[in-house]
Amino acid sequence: MKSIYYITLSSILLLTSCGGKETKTDDITLINGGRTYGGELVFSNSEEINETFPLAAANKHVISISSQIYETLLNIEPTTLKVIPGIATDFSSNDAGDVYTFKIRKGVYFHEDACFGGKGRELTPEDVKYSLDFACSGSELNKDENSLVNKIKGASEFKASSTKSFPKDGVPGIKVKGDAVEITLNKPFIGFEELLTRKNIVIFPKEAIEKYGNDIKTHPVGTGPFKLEKMDKNGIRLVRNDSYWQKDEFGNQLPYLSSILLKYIPSKKEEMLAFRNKDIDLLLDIPADEIENVLGTLQEAMAGKNVKHKVESSQSLNIEYIGFNTAEGVFASKDVREAFVYAVDPSELIEKYIGGDGYPATNGFVPEIEGTNNQTPSPAVNPEKARKLLAQAGYANGNNFPETVIYVNGVEGSKNEALIKGYCAIIKRELNVNLSIKLCTLTEREAAISNGEAKIWRAGWIADYPSPLSFLENFYSNNNVANQFRYSNDEFNTNYQAAQLEKDARKRGYYFIKAQSKIAQDAVVAPLVVNNMLFMVNARVKGVKANILEDLNFKDAYIKPSVNEDNN
Repeated sequence: MKSIYYITLSSILLLTSCGGKETKTDDITLINGGRTYGGELVFSNSEEINETFPLAAANKHVISISSQIYETLLNIEPTTLKVIPGIATDFSSNDAGDVYTFKIRKGVYFHEDACFGGKGRELTPEDVKYSLDFACSGSELNKDENSLVNKIKGASEFKASSTKSFPKDGVPGIKVKGDAVEITLNKPFIGFEELLTRKNIVIFPKEAIEKYGNDIKTHPVGTGPFKLEKMDKNGIRLVRNDSYWQKDEFGNQLPYLSSILLKYIPSKKEEMLAFRNKDIDLLLDIPADEIENVLGTLQEAMAGKNVKHKVESSQSLNIEYIGFNTAEGVFASKDVREAFVYAVDPSELIEKYIGGDGYPATNGFVPEIEGTNNQTPSPAVNPEKARKLLAQAGYANGNNFPETVIYVNGVEGSKNEALIKGYCAIIKRELNVNLSIKLCTLTEREAAISNGEAKIWRAGWIADYPSPLSFLENFYSNNNVANQFRYSNDEFNTNYQAAQLEKDARKRGYYFIKAQSKIAQDAVVAPLVVNNMLFMVNARVKGVKANILEDLNFKDAYIKPSVNEDNN
């Protein structure tokens, strides 16, 4: 069991409730509202994280850590999906919808760091401008340059001239106006506020870039509730930011935890054992058919030896799919791609191979959010049609189909591996085509896609913000970063661009449907599973909730030890 401190029964009997007064017992401090300060939350990951700068590597694993360290201008409230304040206290736009003004919060401090002489520094509107300029730049640290570049006035020119150093005044369309930042767009963009909630468009100080350069990837300086203490081959430890600006509804300064520890555990089986042994507090990405096995045998449960826990579950804006290289190799043929779509029934995959965890992706690539619903169904499963299409492409009964490797980021025993084993089995059964599975890290998969080695792969996409635009941007031909499929289609581009401009929700939905229908017609991807966010948490950890955007918000997490914890 990891080191953690518990309140004894005798201590509890001595405690008194005195308004907001703190009462300390060992390293756990009871505070107003039944919350506690102190303790360490431990979770695990199979993927090693070797950088924390979200503009350089905005994948799910990096974001799980960087979002505790850095903050964004705006946030999404995960229950209502409404845009709420972050670093900006409020925001507004002109009637045309092409000029936005963000009032910047006072009293927010960057973490104490050597780039400030060992102290912290209050965040200013100039920091916000610098960070947004950086997100538009041609810097090698900025891997997400297209999110803002195509939208903000003068950003494209700034990107071209900022690969080595930044022009003096930055992006012309981003200006500091007193205690606010004003952003002028090339043209109105529906969803610009939501775009600024993306967890990779974060605020950071110029001094950190000047001092650390590329090393900022391992030396983050943000304003978030936690700061980096250690990152090595064994894991990552974050510690409490004692100068964090936000308080809870009881007036307690956040965060509650003293620290967060991320461990690397190579297999799902070992990870489940670690949870059972109370070595980790949070078990993520649990295969649904393994939930009953996490906590041990029936006899152990009857003896009260299994860990007290809670299962958190929420429908998620997260889709798993098969991606194809549409420009090179065997999947450049639309007939082949269609065959691989029509051959596989996602319902069979879910029920037979991943224990019923998730829902069939019956509505295409975009889950059911604004303007995308049952009017954009996925193609019906039709193995006979799939075989005819494969024969039409020159591979009747799978004959002469080239040796093909499907890249899967995951480890043995993971849900990803189980899903793709099922997919390959069905492809073999229906098309007589053999696919070899290559288990790899996310970094290795991304490299294979980028250099063209991977022609087919398993991937997932989680909405950065709750809009179809967050999904459709992956297929826009001008998006060189997100469009891994090398897909280019004028009809799709036209509808995608029109949806960005349309204020009327009904008309905007029409463009969304047209764009998604084109993706389905061209079989750019094979949508498989719309996921739940499902995790198991030790009962003494409170305040960690599943939500539709799959945010891991540790700012509100706290330890509430049970008197009987050691007797479990």
